[in-house]
Amino acid sequence: MELIKIDYLQIGVAASKLLTVSNLSINSGQKIGLIGNNGAGKTTLMRILAQEKLTDSFTVKGTVSSNCNFAYVSQLLDAGDKSGGQREKLALNKAVTQLKNMPNGLLLLDEPTSNLDITQQQWLIKLISKSKIACLIISHDQNFLNKVCDSIWYIQNKEVHNFSGTYEEFRSFSEDQRKRAETTYEQKKKHLEQLKRSYNLHFNKARTFSHNKKGLSSSDWRSKSMGKQKTVNNVIRASKNLASRINKEKAEIKKPQMHHAITLKNGNNAITDLSISPKSKALRLEKQQVNAYGQELFSITQEANLTYSSKVVLTGQNGIGKTVFLKKIKNRQLTGFYNSKLKIGYFNQNIVTSQTDKTLIDSLFATSIFDDSSTMQVLGDLHLRQYGQHKISDLSGGQLVCFNLAKILTGQYNLLLLDEPTNFLDIASVNALAEFVTAYPFAMILVSHDQAFIKQLEAVKWQIKDRCLITSASQKKRSRKSNDNELELLKFKLDQLMLDSQTSISEIKRVKKQIQNLQ
Repeated sequence: MELIKIDYLQIGVAASKLLTVSNLSINSGQKIGLIGNNGAGKTTLMRILAQEKLTDSFTVKGTVSSNCNFAYVSQLLDAGDKSGGQREKLALNKAVTQLKNMPNGLLLLDEPTSNLDITQQQWLIKLISKSKIACLIISHDQNFLNKVCDSIWYIQNKEVHNFSGTYEEFRSFSEDQRKRAETTYEQKKKHLEQLKRSYNLHFNKARTFSHNKKGLSSSDWRSKSMGKQKTVNNVIRASKNLASRINKEKAEIKKPQMHHAITLKNGNNAITDLSISPKSKALRLEKQQVNAYGQELFSITQEANLTYSSKVVLTGQNGIGKTVFLKKIKNRQLTGFYNSKLKIGYFNQNIVTSQTDKTLIDSLFATSIFDDSSTMQVLGDLHLRQYGQHKISDLSGGQLVCFNLAKILTGQYNLLLLDEPTNFLDIASVNALAEFVTAYPFAMILVSHDQAFIKQLEAVKWQIKDRCLITSASQKKRSRKSNDNELELLKFKLDQLMLDSQTSISEIKRVKKQIQNLQ
């Protein structure tokens, strides 16, 4: 059954076209992911489907046919003093419960995983997958989209298109489209060059007929050339036709959008000035308790080390102390060694940049350690390039978050602490950020629950679990201790088997092999 039917819908903002939707529908039980760059109109479309009133700056032409009971969970929630994850889970539970006993239910979710930890994400995946309620979901979480969605609505060139299939299948489809577009562009470009060469040959040939040949009088030359007039006319006509084709193909050929992995280049020797010797530690944290709000959050049970170029991903459930940990490192409140050359940059969603009349480009270029090209690519990857000459004070909330991130990423630091940097980014920006992290020349600790993002990183995993910080070193020690215990048990078992006359030789060999594998 069709719950939502859109024959035609055109959305405008500030007298400009924002989005066009044609011939799309949502059917019972469908799970649809809505994706597109930030600012493309995803939330605006969802608010229209949720029958929410837009501000006067928006214009909407067309209608939406609705035959459903819906619940809308927006991205920004307010549920008292609970954590972001608790607020999100509370709202999601309420929405599902509301629709559970209603016919023709439709769940509208705007970035539902942005505040959820990995355990809570798994809860939501299970909840949606088992539910028969139809869903339209805005999300940048690629792992989540792939687990729950059977269709994708994607925004391209200010139009919403439908793809029937999982998100992984959509990615494969998009990659094929991109490759075809690039191949077609190169073929057209090559053909255009061939036309230009042909035109130049004809043009130069036509010019030779208009010049007097050396050694001939004017009357002799005119006499000899009279018979070639037809050829001249043909050459001139061919030149004009070629010129017309060149102009037409020039107008039609469009270079497809191509993303190039970022190359971070030194700007004004700033990177060299921040470098720490590879033999030196950037940071070493001693064994200690991490406390906040008058209580112990977790313990560092083994010395934690960070080299000058380490990349670390820190995970753990919400409320366990990850943000507190980063803030204490930033403020050098944890006991340990901090390299004298260490300069720490810290990003989280709630940091407010001072509202100045400086433009984005002026502000970034004033502090960036990278060259202008690299800095501009960071702006472009966060979809801020078009706002480069805008004043910081004129940015929207989402744009300001992205600007803050760009400011920290390119700033004069050699240890970055990034707390959930992907929360307000779209999929393209998340993938670009993963490339930046890999290319970044200095140390970094990231807190993230975005599993697809984490998988792209060549990073060491730290985890806060069972009120302990588990680093790779402490994990190895735990593993060695576990192996030692298992080895002792197997040796004891072998002794018992050797004393038992009923034991088979094959059983003794099997236990011996287990012992060898652990030694």
